[in-house]
Amino acid sequence: MNLVLGKFTPEHFSRFSKKFGSVEVELKSYLTWNSRDRLKFRTWIEKKEIGVVPRLTLRTSRSCEEFQDLFSAAKDEFQGRLRFFSISSGRKRFDSGQDERSHREFRAAVESRGAGLWFEWGEEDHPLSTAWIHAAYPEAGMLIDLDAHWKYIAKAGPLLHFKLHGWHPERWMRRYGETLIRKYRKRMELHPESLLILAHSGRIEEAPEFA
Repeated sequence: MNLVLGKFTPEHFSRFSKKFGSVEVELKSYLTWNSRDRLKFRTWIEKKEIGVVPRLTLRTSRSCEEFQDLFSAAKDEFQGRLRFFSISSGRKRFDSGQDERSHREFRAAVESRGAGLWFEWGEEDHPLSTAWIHAAYPEAGMLIDLDAHWKYIAKAGPLLHFKLHGWHPERWMRRYGETLIRKYRKRMELHPESLLILAHSGRIEEAPEFA
């Protein structure tokens, strides 16, 4: 299974599992790291041959130039290790009307991205709420929660990656446990080329079981 460590921060340098082939970083936060940590990260991913998935959020209004600067910074920082960009609405559901200005500015900037776009569904997203994405970005992939969105997998589109956030209607899932992990692994067998981003609290400890 192709695993990605979600929510990577400098503290994970010493807590990294070899089961992960890539890491996800919040791009805006990454660019605030001190220069020593950023240099260490760039050296580290090259040495370990690790891919990087920068994550951007549309909820914060930015100009076209700001989005372009973020894309350019990611290309400069990660170079050949850049896998794709994960684009989140920052809300429980994508809303092209509510975030119209941000989407307009983002669309104007995407030609400079330098890597593919994968739109990360919010907890309440479904095929209808994300239909406009297919129309606006026909080449983009979808990043859906392996548990919360599983019933929509046949309608989510041909390009899919998966994520486990830890969402649960009654409690935060710190660990998924052997039974659920076995079920998720079986689901992933139908999509052997897809990546799975682990973003729940126990992601490092449970990585060997997922892999």
